[in-house]
Amino acid sequence: MEQTSLIMIVNDLRSRRDDLSLANDQLKTVSDGWNRCVIVLSLGTGMFESAKVQMGWNNNLVALVPIALSSVIACTSALIKLRNFSSQMEIILQSQSLLFHTPSNARNENFITPQL
Repeated sequence: MEQTSLIMIVNDLRSRRDDLSLANDQLKTVSDGWNRCVIVLSLGTGMFESAKVQMGWNNNLVALVPIALSSVIACTSALIKLRNFSSQMEIILQSQSLLFHTPSNARNENFITPQL
């Protein structure tokens, strides 16, 4: 659909900016969830290590639990790095900025004239 008036162009850009904002919010929510998981697992590993020392547990199985938890933390951290959340959010923010400044730049350069 061809945009023929300034109002239509601005509304189209606003809707695209809002879509990007929603995508950024969803991506941030997923990223925060994964980061919380890493934090909770790290705290759990530290708590278990402290309990093991205080309680004097010397069982072989008890010695393997922190190793397993550390491996899960490493896998989760690698998955976060692989998904590249921060780079994706940066691209979305740059796109939002471009969409925000495009109408004002066009008005300042007189590329478009207001048609109401």
